[in-house]
Amino acid sequence: MTARPFEREARTAPWSLRLALLPIPLLIVAVVMHRYGQIDTVPLFLLIAIAWALALAALVLGGLAMRRIWIDGVRGFAPALTGSLLAIVILAVPALVVEEMIRLPRLADISTDLIDPPELAPSAQAAHPWPDTVSNEPQTKAYPDILSRHYPVSPARLFDAATALMAARGWAIGKALPPDIDSADASIDAVARTLVLALPADVAVRIVADEDGSLVDMRSASRIGSHDLGDNARRIRAFFRDLDTALQGVTEPVESDETDMPPLPPVSPRAR
Repeated sequence: MTARPFEREARTAPWSLRLALLPIPLLIVAVVMHRYGQIDTVPLFLLIAIAWALALAALVLGGLAMRRIWIDGVRGFAPALTGSLLAIVILAVPALVVEEMIRLPRLADISTDLIDPPELAPSAQAAHPWPDTVSNEPQTKAYPDILSRHYPVSPARLFDAATALMAARGWAIGKALPPDIDSADASIDAVARTLVLALPADVAVRIVADEDGSLVDMRSASRIGSHDLGDNARRIRAFFRDLDTALQGVTEPVESDETDMPPLPPVSPRAR
């Protein structure tokens, strides 16, 4: 007895679902292994590329299955639809990456001070040469809010608050120079990591004393790639936002000059 047409199944339908399910554990294992230092960055990107290729193949096979179902009326709609939707969700990530690459300028080193940026750690300074003034124009247009911050507190207070915030974020603090007798300024360098892929970025914070408090500048530079997809700007914004919260309502009295004398009391009428 010959099979009826509606009893047949599109061959690409189950394969669409199988290929769409493979990238999920592959991406999870790759990210977890990289975060714990089990694989390097190059194998991580290779596994991510393989996962995206599998998702793309699942989407193509799902489309072919849908076409066969529409024309011939065969079975397999459920696995073809499920595989196609899973593939679309997985491929949404590279689509967002491409959108960010088009929308944002190609920058991987961001600083609040474009003329004299804070110095990174000596090992990272050579890898991140600061661009000239002309190439700083894209940052000014894309991130006009990335500016120096002024706080009405001493450099010592700011140094303690900034160090505490870096430690709370899990950043690996390198060289931290607090203000001392010789210099009222302070500086901190550290290594931060992205939230999902744990990609490293070099960070530097500079604190300069002035008459009314302290001026804070921050620099963040990605170690991998020439396009940070806005990650460094988001890191600086988040750091200053938390620093504003930590120092909200905190002010320090201005020290009076030792030569200033208190006002004389009024003369008693009896002394006249």
